[in-house]
Amino acid sequence: MKAKINGIELAFDLIDGHPPALLLLHGFGLNRTIWRELIENYLGGQQVIVPDLRGHGESDVPPGPYSMALLAQDMAGLLESLGVERAIVCGHSMGGYVTLAFAEQFPEKLAGLGLITTTALADSADKRTGRYDLIKQVQKRGSITVAESLAPRLSNVLGVVNQSHALISQCDPMGLIGSLQGMADRDDKTDVLQKIKVPALAVAGEDDRITDYAESQAMAAAICEGTFIGMPSVGHMPMLENPNMLGQALCALTERVRTASFD
Repeated sequence: MKAKINGIELAFDLIDGHPPALLLLHGFGLNRTIWRELIENYLGGQQVIVPDLRGHGESDVPPGPYSMALLAQDMAGLLESLGVERAIVCGHSMGGYVTLAFAEQFPEKLAGLGLITTTALADSADKRTGRYDLIKQVQKRGSITVAESLAPRLSNVLGVVNQSHALISQCDPMGLIGSLQGMADRDDKTDVLQKIKVPALAVAGEDDRITDYAESQAMAAAICEGTFIGMPSVGHMPMLENPNMLGQALCALTERVRTASFD
C-alpha cells in the first residue's frame, strides 16, 4: 500500500488486528521487510503498521537532508491518513531517533513507545565526521559502500549479515545520503525521555557493536514507565536474530498500554 504524505508517497503494510496500533520503524539503509517474520509469527492478532521511511524501500526518495523531525512528521501524517489517533511507536536504530522525535512533537498521538538498539544521544564530533565521510564515499561508489561497512557490524549471524547487506545495497544512494545528513545533525533527546508518560520499552543486544548496552538501560530508567529488556547473544538486529524474544517484549508492551488505557 502507498499513501501520499508530506508531498511524497510512503509505502507501508497494514496488518488488521486488535488496537492499539503498533507502528514499527526500521533502521538506516533497511526497510519494512525486516519485521516480516516477527509480525507473522509473534504478533498474531495485533494491528500493525509497517512503513518504509522516506528514502528507503518502496517509498519515494526526495532530496535530503531528512531530519529526524521530518521523518516523524511523515509518520504522524501516515497515522492521520489511516485514521489512527494514537499508536505504540517502536523504532529500531535510526527508527529509534525518529521515535523520540515523534514523542517530542506529537505526544498526544503516542500510546506507547519502544526503543530498539538505539540511543537518545546526539552524535559525537567523531561520529558526525564519520557520517559526512561516508556521504562522500556513497557519492563516489553508491550504496555498496554502506553495505560493506555496516552489514558486518549488525550481527554475528551470517544469514542476518547477508540479508542486511542485500537490503542496504538495494537502498537508493540519495536516500542513504539524506538519512546520514539527518542523523549527523540530530539533537540530543535525553531530556525527552523524562517527559514520556506512556508505557515504554528499551531493548538492547548484549553483542551489539553499534549501540551501548548500558546506555539502553539508562534510557529505560529515565522514562517513568520504562522497562528494559537485555537480549543475550543478540547484536543490533533483534527482530532477525531473536524475533521470538522481541515479539514477546512487544506483546508485553502492548498489554501494558491496554491496561493503562483502562486505569
